Order: sequence, then structure tokens, then C-alpha cells
Amino acid sequence: MNEELYLVAYKDIENKEIDEALWLKAMSHVGGDKKRAKWSYIELRVDQMLRDPALRHSVSKKVRKPTHQSGAFMMWFSLLFCFAVVSAAALVDYGNLSLVLSNAFYFIDLPSLLIILPVAIFFGVSATSWRSYGRCWTYTLGGAKLVSISEANSVARCLKVMGDVSMLMGIFGTILGAVLLLQNLQKITDIGPYLAIAAITLIYGIFFKIICYVAEQRVRNLYLN
Repeated sequence: MNEELYLVAYKDIENKEIDEALWLKAMSHVGGDKKRAKWSYIELRVDQMLRDPALRHSVSKKVRKPTHQSGAFMMWFSLLFCFAVVSAAALVDYGNLSLVLSNAFYFIDLPSLLIILPVAIFFGVSATSWRSYGRCWTYTLGGAKLVSISEANSVARCLKVMGDVSMLMGIFGTILGAVLLLQNLQKITDIGPYLAIAAITLIYGIFFKIICYVAEQRVRNLYLN
């Protein structure tokens, strides 16, 4: 419990949610040195919370421990199972019961990936911060021991934004591909390959949306529910 109180006191300083009277007391203890006052404030704040049960109870709600770790395994298993099912649908020739590995090349398109992934990441960062983005996968896998509610909310929001943007950019990329196809329709004899490339962007968008959605729900289950 004491470790959680130290974390709460530290987060109060980071978020500039300090008790001004207590901060002045900390400053007086260290002769006005702001760097040393930070650590003095933490000690005074923890002592204050230890002496006041009501205050200790209220601030304990700011910190959450992960409820369980086994979900991380199930998350990766679910994603791998999803990938296996999609791969089987794309690569298996059910008429001859054989694998057609060459079909995999139809789903590889670097421009489509660049439309989705970097844009989703940058929008996620712009909605939150680089710190929140860096914590996305640590929090998702339950690697963080003590997490403040505000941090968990920020990470969940970053994942949601990335997932939503992935989906929207997938739709945008498909529409863009269709427009370019229609603009050059008279020059094209076989529109099948062009329609396939246009659809790949949407496939990528849906796939990354699924990953971000599952990761967001993991964060909410571990730290916010």
C-alpha cells in the first residue's frame, strides 16, 4: 500500500495537482530548493495520507493494479487464431484441398500499408502523447505493476484513435483506389487486379482496427474496470 501512496504523490507533482500549503512546507524544509522540495513534498504527502484514512481511501482510487495476466496469452492466441482463419480462407483451394501459397502475394501491398499504419500512429500520438503510445503495448500485456487511472485512460484513448483512424484510412484508401480506377477506365482492359489493390487498403484497416480494439479492451479490463 505504501508503494501506491508514493506513486500517487509523485503523479500529483507530474500532473501539477499539488497541495499548495504542503508544497510551501516542503520548500521551507529544504531552504527553497525546488528540486529537493519535490522529494520532500512526496514524503510529506505520503505521511499525510497515512495519517488520514479518508484521504488515503480517496487517493487509492487513482491507482490500479492489473487484475490478471493470463489474458495476455489469450489476446495473442486470439489474434493468431484470427490470422490463421483468414490465411486459410485466402490460401486454401478447397476444391482440391491444397495450399496455394502464391495467393499470399495478392495481399502484400506496401503503399496500402503506408496509408494505414503511419497515419494511424501519428493521429494516436497527436490525440494523446508519445509517452501514451509507448505504453500501449506494455499496458496491454499487463507489464505495468502500478498504473494511474489518467495514464490508463490516455493509453486506451490512444489505442481507440489508432484503431478508428486505421478503419477510416482503409475506407479512404479503397475509395481513392476506385476513383483512380474510374479515371483510367478506358486505358484498362482488366479491372480485376486494380479493384483487388483498392480493396487491400480496407483489409489492412480492418485488421489493425481489430488489433487496436482488442488491446484497448485489455487496458480497460486491467486498469479501468
